[in-house]
Amino acid sequence: MNKFTVIIGITFSLVSFAACESEYPIQKRVFPLKNIPKHVFNFPADKLRDTIITLFSLDNGKQYHDSVLIKIFYDAILNDKNMPCTFSVETSKDTIFSKKYFSNPKTANDLFLCSLGSFWFSKYYYSKDQPLEFISNFAIKFKKVDDSFTEVQIVADDPQVINGTKCCGFHGTYSKYTPVEPTLIEEYTLLQYIASKLGDTTLSPIKVPIIK
Repeated sequence: MNKFTVIIGITFSLVSFAACESEYPIQKRVFPLKNIPKHVFNFPADKLRDTIITLFSLDNGKQYHDSVLIKIFYDAILNDKNMPCTFSVETSKDTIFSKKYFSNPKTANDLFLCSLGSFWFSKYYYSKDQPLEFISNFAIKFKKVDDSFTEVQIVADDPQVINGTKCCGFHGTYSKYTPVEPTLIEEYTLLQYIASKLGDTTLSPIKVPIIK
């Protein structure tokens, strides 16, 4: 093999490498009014926390086909099956996917919702006029107001969109994940889901971006 052949081979490899990578500008929809994913429930803190753990238990089955969750968390893979993605709840005592989150002692009383790798179509981020696939985990934080009332806040943990491809993994190209700011749409939807199961009808309707 002469030098010319080697140079041609390297050049071809670099061109092929570049060709299999892609990324597009991320756009944001018009969204002047944001949701506030925080609400005070008429429940003692411990009882509320235990109830929410039950609501997100995979054995419970309440998430499947839920009319609140499916409006936003429409699984991008199972969209033809009318199924929302499903979250797994973890506490500081049973960390599988949440070890990093609970390494902060200030999070000990929180709950962690893992999306288990599922992603859904974003209502806010898009590219080339198509919604981007969005993925995030979420934390549920509790603040005791008094013996009867507890404030719950939902916070996104490491939200990302899938935007293009990278090269090269063991099986070729793979999806490129880009960190993004939380939208507060998903967070508020989870809060609505909790409220609906607790019989709390005082939350305002969810706000979603304007689609022109």
